[in-house]
Amino acid sequence: MGSLYQKTDKKGVWVFGYMKDGKRNQKVVGQLGDLPKQKQKEIKRKYEIRYEDNKTMDLKKTPKQSLLTIIDDVMEIRKKKVKMKSLSETTVGGDENKLRYFKDFVFDNFGNLNVDDIDDTILNNYTDYCRDQLGNNPTTIHNKHKSVQIVIKHSLMKGFIHQNPYDNVDIPKPISRHKDDIPTDDEHKIVKSYLDGYVNDYLNEAEKFSPINIILYFIVQLGMRVGEVCNMKWKKGKDDIGEGHSLSYVYLNSNLTKLHIHSKKRLRVVPLKESIQNLLKKIQSDTNSKTFVLENHLRKKNGKRHPQSTSKKFNDTYCSRPLKILLRRLNVDDKYSPHCFRHSFVTDLWRKGNLLSHIGNVVGHSDVTMTEKYGHLDTSDMVSVLEDV
Repeated sequence: MGSLYQKTDKKGVWVFGYMKDGKRNQKVVGQLGDLPKQKQKEIKRKYEIRYEDNKTMDLKKTPKQSLLTIIDDVMEIRKKKVKMKSLSETTVGGDENKLRYFKDFVFDNFGNLNVDDIDDTILNNYTDYCRDQLGNNPTTIHNKHKSVQIVIKHSLMKGFIHQNPYDNVDIPKPISRHKDDIPTDDEHKIVKSYLDGYVNDYLNEAEKFSPINIILYFIVQLGMRVGEVCNMKWKKGKDDIGEGHSLSYVYLNSNLTKLHIHSKKRLRVVPLKESIQNLLKKIQSDTNSKTFVLENHLRKKNGKRHPQSTSKKFNDTYCSRPLKILLRRLNVDDKYSPHCFRHSFVTDLWRKGNLLSHIGNVVGHSDVTMTEKYGHLDTSDMVSVLEDV
């Protein structure tokens, strides 16, 4: 690896140093003044390719690379990292979904471009498209750009492009989570009461199987992340081992009394009460799911599994729209996401006097400071506290 640095006797003059045939060599880059770190990385990579890899940076001699091909290559690399447990399946799956939006946008508006055709104008237009056409909020747009940046970084490292188009792109900042994003005590009780009633009726054959109700029930009862519920398996898989890595896995023990959850590089074992065990048995009997507890099967009109049906789990984003419909039915603000009810689960436990460290262990927080964020008092809490003074 080479190094890029300023000459001590001539401020602003940059030099690239590298080893060749066992000898130290230097190449004066030029009078460039103060360079931002990102620009230093680009120049350093350019000269490494030219002098260490013996490749030219002449654009005329650099093979054109299709954007679609580069995205496929990047995803193949990231999927290999999942197998090596350096990236989680959820992370890579999320990148794949986000890049699908970008591919469709580019292809529909500009055709089959090469990666070096992607400039700041296209990227800024993509921001406008996500906001105005898809209705995405700043956090979603920010996350979509982060996935595209992975492709751009790969292209820079490979020498397919020679300047980062994101240097002139204003990416929206993610929305900070506030107290208003956590359901109030009353809202939490309304949703929890509805779900308790639904599960009771479902167990007594008075209600049909509803994926959104089941997913939300596990979140409200156990404080699980929506991805953890969707990843829940009936039994341990061959790769569901180890701790401290990025691989996520969730599985039940043989008698359905414990749930093993490895997420965010942390393992927790959650005991299950009898009502949840009965629910799991009912789901298994009704859906005949094989691998995942909740499987998105194709169904025939008579309710039986389609012969082409596969053991495919629900996507993490499945809940968003059905949840909004459900919340409106319950006269609860539909601004909440499924993850908000994980936060209300934490807050509810805190209101009941449980220690933050104990709550953190239940929900899988790596640090008690994460749990402290949800120890909020709303107006109804204030009334009860002041009445005791």
